[in-house]
Formats: sequence, C-alpha cells, structure tokens
Amino acid sequence: MNTKPKWLTGAAVIVCTAGIALATPIVGLVSPLLAVGTHDGDLHAHGGAAVAGGEPFNVRFSTDGAASVSTQDFALAAGGHNGWHAHPGMVIVTLISGSMTWYDENCQPTEYKAGDSWVEGGQRHAFKVTSPTGLHAFATFVTAKGLPLRTDESAPSCDTGQLGF
Repeated sequence: MNTKPKWLTGAAVIVCTAGIALATPIVGLVSPLLAVGTHDGDLHAHGGAAVAGGEPFNVRFSTDGAASVSTQDFALAAGGHNGWHAHPGMVIVTLISGSMTWYDENCQPTEYKAGDSWVEGGQRHAFKVTSPTGLHAFATFVTAKGLPLRTDESAPSCDTGQLGF
C-alpha cells in the first residue's frame, strides 16, 4: 500500500488548517461548506400559514442584488471561540448540540443551547463555547455575491479582554 499520497494529503490539511488559524482569531473550529450557490438577481419570497388558534405566521425574504447562499456544518471544540467578526449579509443558525454564549457589538451576552435557532445580521459579534463537550451547528449564509462569508473585526471598546477573544 502506498502511504505517500495519504501522508501528503494529511500534511496539506495541517498546513491549510494552520494557515487559517493564524489568519483569523478562531479557536477550535471545523467548518466544511456543504453547499454554495449563487443567484445573479434580486431574491424575493414570502409565505405564510395559520398556526394553532388561527394566529397568522408570515415570513418575508429579499435581497437587493446578486447573492450567494451557503450552507455550513460547523463544530467548535470545548473552550473554542470564533473571535469578533461580521457577515456581509445574514446568517440563520441552528445549534444541534452543546451550548454557547453569543456577544453582540455592545458585549451583551445571549445564551444558546442545543435546539435553539437565531438570525444574525451584518453587525459585529463573537461567541464562545460554554459546554464541556463542544458544539455542533448548521448555518445558512445569504451574502452579497462574491464576498466572503465572514470578515474579521477588531474587538469593540466594551471588550477589555474579559471575554477571552
């Protein structure tokens, strides 16, 4: 059995991972993209339903301009964090396992646990894992076409180092 190709592949993964870790303030992240698609024009959709008790439920979605839609499976190790960053669009996140503290640009914390979902806009934010076993989540990004999913940001003045990023 020829182990050279496996060794080279493993070395490439380590080098790429090390490069990513040095380039961004992320600790303990594994985040493969599952799907990426683009749309060259505006996206507009709406839907609705009657829920229990006849109460209405409505949702609207739109972009102004071409967009990329990306689905990511991500995991952060226990003690991991993703540093201060923003997105050029929005992100819908569902936490599958674990727990975390999410901080807005004013360093206000929100606690999330397995089964929670939320939406992030383009504001600066960060989060860290609070569960002893790490966390696993899925994220769907809707971003301006051609832009990265994330931009690293400096810590806001309210983070004087106590948050651990």
